[in-house]
Amino acid sequence: VNKKVLLLCKDNSSLSIMAEAVLNKYLKEVDASSAAVKKTKAINPSVKSALIKDTSWSDTYKSKAVLGLLEEEFDLVIALDVIATKFIPEFSDNTIVIEIEYEHPNYESSTQMERFIKTLKMELIPITRDILDL
Repeated sequence: VNKKVLLLCKDNSSLSIMAEAVLNKYLKEVDASSAAVKKTKAINPSVKSALIKDTSWSDTYKSKAVLGLLEEEFDLVIALDVIATKFIPEFSDNTIVIEIEYEHPNYESSTQMERFIKTLKMELIPITRDILDL
């Protein structure tokens, strides 16, 4: 059974979508989801383009609010920005909650987007693997 990971950011339009895509593609023992702690926005088209280029995009990725996921059990919840860190809701006692705050890249720069996806691969995957003993 795969471990369930939830990635939170302010509006679930970019940062957490990229993290969800990277974990789902490169960490097969994980089922990652993402959500916003505040009102959601549409997924940033530059994010979708960068993830398509990385071959980690899935048409199943949608922007959603965390309030719709509070009944689900997660093994790990990761807050990815300052806003998410301040507004993490309560999860079950079995859920590990951590904060890894990332600066948002310039979403209009494909070079910065590629670099940010590499950063997620180098940092987020090993951290997730370590915490969940994968």
